[in-house]
Amino acid sequence: MPPHSPDEAPRPSTVRDLPRAAWISARASTPNVPLAVLSVPIYAFSILPMTLRGGLYLDESRTGTVLFARRRPILDGLVVVLVTAAAFVLWVACILLFDTMLMLLLGMLVYAALLVGAVIALVQPGGTTLSASGPETPKGDRWMVAALAQLPGTRMTAVMLARRLIEHAPPGSVLVAAAATDALLERYVRAGFTAGRARRVYRLVPPRTQRNPAM
Repeated sequence: MPPHSPDEAPRPSTVRDLPRAAWISARASTPNVPLAVLSVPIYAFSILPMTLRGGLYLDESRTGTVLFARRRPILDGLVVVLVTAAAFVLWVACILLFDTMLMLLLGMLVYAALLVGAVIALVQPGGTTLSASGPETPKGDRWMVAALAQLPGTRMTAVMLARRLIEHAPPGSVLVAAAATDALLERYVRAGFTAGRARRVYRLVPPRTQRNPAM
């Protein structure tokens, strides 16, 4: 990936970068490599909808990731339903074309792996999925900042990427996020966000662009 100017808006990643982003998210949210490997599929599944909408970003070092896109919960939910339905149809087709018992066993193993990954993601600190909008969130064109994650041993890569994305947010939009930890909540507040319930935050982007404080 070629280097970008600090003043240039980050470029969105593609579906080809989904495995890398899922690994970063899994590794950042789990205490060791084996648990991260088990949780990669569920993280990939969770960030797929916004990735398809051009909302996945990796920093230049490919060690930090952020999701940033217009909030479209219904559309994202539809993508999840379609992907799930397509996977089910493919599984049924494989049962009809190949060995039934083998395909049933394979399907159960995949389901078990996804279930284990989901449990791991939920029990890790900051691993729960929080709603980014609530009653306190102003109405308007809402853009979501989500899934900040970076590999262990790296420093501030996701935060700096999020800062650049915030600086290039559409004028007049409402930025929304749900901080996974209290430390991240403090960074959002220092960046000009207003804290709400359940670690939700929002920020009104003025009609004219202006430089945001550092996260």
